[in-house]
Amino acid sequence: MTAESELPYEAWIVALLTLPKMGPSRLSALLANHDAETAWKRLCTGEPLAIDQVKSDTVSRWRTSARSVSVTDHWHAIQGLGISVSELGASGYPVRLSNDIEPPQLLFGLGAPLDVGPTVGIVGTRQCSSYGQRCAFELGAALAEAGVHVVSGLALGIDAAAHQGALTATSPARGRPVGVVGSGLDIVYPRRNASLWARVADEGTLLSETAPGVRPAAWRFPARNRIIAGLSDAIVVIESHERGGSLLTVDEAQLRDVPVGAVPGPITSKAAAGTNRLLVDGATPILGVDDIFSMIGYSPPTKIEVGEDPDLFGSALLDVLGWTPLSLEQLCGRTDLPAASVAAELERLIALGVVTRSGPWLERVR
Repeated sequence: MTAESELPYEAWIVALLTLPKMGPSRLSALLANHDAETAWKRLCTGEPLAIDQVKSDTVSRWRTSARSVSVTDHWHAIQGLGISVSELGASGYPVRLSNDIEPPQLLFGLGAPLDVGPTVGIVGTRQCSSYGQRCAFELGAALAEAGVHVVSGLALGIDAAAHQGALTATSPARGRPVGVVGSGLDIVYPRRNASLWARVADEGTLLSETAPGVRPAAWRFPARNRIIAGLSDAIVVIESHERGGSLLTVDEAQLRDVPVGAVPGPITSKAAAGTNRLLVDGATPILGVDDIFSMIGYSPPTKIEVGEDPDLFGSALLDVLGWTPLSLEQLCGRTDLPAASVAAELERLIALGVVTRSGPWLERVR
């Protein structure tokens, strides 16, 4: 068993990160006046701490929590999980974040180290439409196929679709999915993404500044967004409500002079209100993957084709249906085909998984 005197410096920072409401700003303020080991031991012994703008009841909670944690046991548990720990300025720490305006003091990782190469962050709403989901999937796939790492937050909706798309890439020089999460890497959140989380860890990279064992909290996600922006050569927003959380990532990107693009959406869609507003305010319109390549000044080694199988998507009815839900009556009114032919073709498309039916509404999903 490693004695406390033999623990690496990172072990003490990890211990501090387990304390209640210990976010990046508070950690930086604490480490500005104490080294991590000294700060921890002062908490345990009750000695005063030099830290501004932290309420005394918060410091009291830190002291109570610190006295119940074995730094040695916690460090060994992290090593047993296979989670890497990289301190700011040390080897293994992502170069992109080293010069960031607000870099994490410590970064936890699973999977392959994040190597050099172009990176694009894809973000958007959890409550996305089938149109938004398809855009995220196809752009994620095309970027990864071209050798671009796809960065996102592994949330439901757009994030998940972008990573699912990136995982379909097969070229030898393919880019990887990079998930930046708001919980410890041993705590999958949201649970519905458990299988995707495992695949990203296995085939790409998972990163977090939250210590293992620490559950997600609402305030951690805006902090997480700055890491997504800091790792990305550009941010692409696919469907965001007018006050969606994705716009916080846009704010972080703008602070770092990271270019922002947005995929246009229907003006009748609340899920596209934020992205359409970004376009009005000067974001780059993203109509295809080539627009993203132009944003980051990247020329893929080969022309990337991520398209549709004509045998599967050859139905003229799909062009009539478009990407907004319609009723059968509305669809029939837009075509000269007999109603029986429209109904038969719809059943074929539904069986193929190209169209879904929800009550009276029909919607294209692929």
